[in-house]
Amino acid sequence: MLRSKIKSGFQKRKERKEREERRKKGCISVSKFFTKKADLTTEESPAPQSPHNCTPPCPSEEEPGPSQVEGGRSVEGMVEGKESYSDDEDERCMVEEGRSHRQDVDPGLLPADLTDRDREAFVRALSTRDADDVLLPQDSEGKPFPEYLLYSKAANGREKVKRDWVTYSKSSNALYCIPCVLFSHLQKRPSLSALNSQKGYNMSDVKWRRMYDKFPVHEKNTAHRDCYLKWKNLQQSVMAVSGIDSQLQKQIQTETEKNRALLQRILDVTLHLASRNLPFRGKTKDLDDTHNGNFLGTLELLSHYDPLLNEHLQKVRDKKKGTRLTHYLSSDIQNEFIDLCGRRILRTILKEREDAIYFSVICDATPDISHTEQNVVLIRYVRYSKETDNWEITERFLEFKDFHKKTGSEIAEMVENVLDDKGIDIGDCRGQGYDNGANMSGRVKGVQAQILKKNPLATFSPCASHTLNLVGVHAAQTSPEVATFFGCINRLYSLFSASPERWAIYKEKTGCSLHRLSDTRWSSRIMAVKPVAQHLPSVIEALDRILTTCSLTNEARSEASGLKNYFMSFNAIVLLTVWLKVLQCIDDRNVVIQSGKISIDTEASNINALTKEMLALRDGWESLLSEATLIATQIDVAPQFSKEHSRQKKRKRFHDETSQEETAHDSAATVFRNTVFFTAMDSIISNLDTRFRTTAEIVEEFSAVLKVGQISDDKVPSVCQPLIKKYSRDLTSEFENEIRHLNAVYAATFPPNLSPLGLLNAINKMQLDSIFGEVCIVLRIFCTLPVTVAGGERAFSKLKLIKNYLRSTMSQDRLCSLAMLSIESQLARKLDFKDLINDFASKKARRWALGESG
Repeated sequence: MLRSKIKSGFQKRKERKEREERRKKGCISVSKFFTKKADLTTEESPAPQSPHNCTPPCPSEEEPGPSQVEGGRSVEGMVEGKESYSDDEDERCMVEEGRSHRQDVDPGLLPADLTDRDREAFVRALSTRDADDVLLPQDSEGKPFPEYLLYSKAANGREKVKRDWVTYSKSSNALYCIPCVLFSHLQKRPSLSALNSQKGYNMSDVKWRRMYDKFPVHEKNTAHRDCYLKWKNLQQSVMAVSGIDSQLQKQIQTETEKNRALLQRILDVTLHLASRNLPFRGKTKDLDDTHNGNFLGTLELLSHYDPLLNEHLQKVRDKKKGTRLTHYLSSDIQNEFIDLCGRRILRTILKEREDAIYFSVICDATPDISHTEQNVVLIRYVRYSKETDNWEITERFLEFKDFHKKTGSEIAEMVENVLDDKGIDIGDCRGQGYDNGANMSGRVKGVQAQILKKNPLATFSPCASHTLNLVGVHAAQTSPEVATFFGCINRLYSLFSASPERWAIYKEKTGCSLHRLSDTRWSSRIMAVKPVAQHLPSVIEALDRILTTCSLTNEARSEASGLKNYFMSFNAIVLLTVWLKVLQCIDDRNVVIQSGKISIDTEASNINALTKEMLALRDGWESLLSEATLIATQIDVAPQFSKEHSRQKKRKRFHDETSQEETAHDSAATVFRNTVFFTAMDSIISNLDTRFRTTAEIVEEFSAVLKVGQISDDKVPSVCQPLIKKYSRDLTSEFENEIRHLNAVYAATFPPNLSPLGLLNAINKMQLDSIFGEVCIVLRIFCTLPVTVAGGERAFSKLKLIKNYLRSTMSQDRLCSLAMLSIESQLARKLDFKDLINDFASKKARRWALGESG
């Protein structure tokens, strides 16, 4: 028989001290009841607090205001006759003899002094455990757990029975006898086997062949048999709802189902409000109050059509002073639900990223309503979707980080800390995406340079939308005439928007709205120019009416008169015609590249197409001039450029000519074309080439997979070897052979002109991954590289909706959780949160049933 070592007095005193410390602990958070076994490795459980000093989370966020109620109708409840009782003590401080009840099946984590509740929770979790989750150890020689120890054989040697009482604890690396651990302390003469001790039978020096005779001795022990019988009786009572306490078990089961349905409704309301960026709380916390906020208001509305919810809310209304009622409507429980749902979505994103392996990081920053610098961190990866049976490019939100520092090294450190906190290995990073700020994209001290020092494979790809915007901004500053044109566009908006009367006149005449210019908003210029260009006659009529009917100050009258004269000039009409076409072409390409589902090759092809369009516009001066002339004729404007654009040009005199000077006169149209139109178009064309050179280099680097089917055999090594050398962690020399093979069969096997993602999915559908495995890796890495930081800008749009003026005191943790539920609302709809509800309802079932009976 296995006997445990006799404990010394010091060990007994130490264990007694540990038991006393555990008795002093007991207050746990609601999130404790959601802790699954799989979560123990990813999240740290909150430290227990004293039951007499249970401090709720720091209240934050929305519209503050304490609840002052009469008649006991506040959802915060009452205790001992006092109003506004917060159910934190009832919901978040589960004081049950000072223990945290885990839904784990590791006997090494059980407390030394077990209670009936501990045993029931352990037996229930053990009974519902999947057979595949049973972990069996190896002995000191590394041999796996033998079958002859897992089963006991009958005397005939042909029948065997599984030893279901033996289990292994990973936390203590020991074997345990389940029934003896649960019930031996109730025996007068318990088994002295080490399998029955709190530390178990340690595996450090165990050899299986020595255990062959010891297991039968233990299971034939009388104390073990009594404990085994009690274990099975309790299992039947808990799982089959039979036994002496069957009525209580039936009541608990009924309450569990009822509470599960109720909590599901509360969770659905939480997800509904969060996905639509709506505030939860109001000025009061009282039911049937129009100022109690969206959360309670929505529950009240649903209760009209839901008997279960109506019954629960009616109990809250009818609650008497001095009674306790667990209702789960308080603000702290709302915060718990929001935090738990946000964490669940985050774990799903991290699991997707782990399966995808390669990722890119995207970062951007903006100040919020409370003047806090919010840095958004996103990741981009290519994941395999089982729903569509395709590979998909995915950009996911990670976190809003309150970080006000601006240097490249500080921001890079912040990004690394965020990735490290989420358990993401920066070694798997294959791309970076930031705007064109010097602190972000600088080659020496920028964020991208600092990340490259840590991981040379993290290729930097500048934001295409931001780069394209800079092309337009610089073109608008190429000449005084162009700068004056955009200045007048902005002044026109300022004039009409300064007065509701003037704005009404403009709306009446044109039927559309004006927009102001912005150097940072990507679509602001086309939105500002288009209404004026398309409704120029109506704009002039609106200016006329303002001058004749409105009471204007001298400055406003001068402004209106000057704008009218400017827009009735042929110069303005020509510039409106030119810039409408230029900005429309840029905006069309901008819309495409802002999508989070495209790869860099799509960006490069769109920029090449835009360059060709700009060259065509540059060569089409005559057609643009004819179009402007037609518009000028319709509004009675002489199609002539201002005289300041005409100039005298001295013609070069040759040696055999007389000294008499001869002059050549250039027309005003020619001067305007050369000094204004050509200058702006050349600036656009030149900037498109220089600013997108990095993109062209990346596309050229991956030409082995982008030009497959078009590469000659002699050029295959030259396009494959650079990739093999750079991505030596991911590729081998076999990549070159795969490219040769794919290049040979591409025309006969795949459709023409496939995109990188399309080629990846085509290989997947034909189940050719085994022969083109490294080609698929390169395709995934290429599709992972970011195109724009538009995903960050979309996150900032959500930020302004979530953290607005009335919710400016919101805490950072709640902001991140609400942003996760809002930004990733599509993912949240696909997730199943019922396991959270089931665990929570099961833990609270007995307490709800007994508490309400009083």
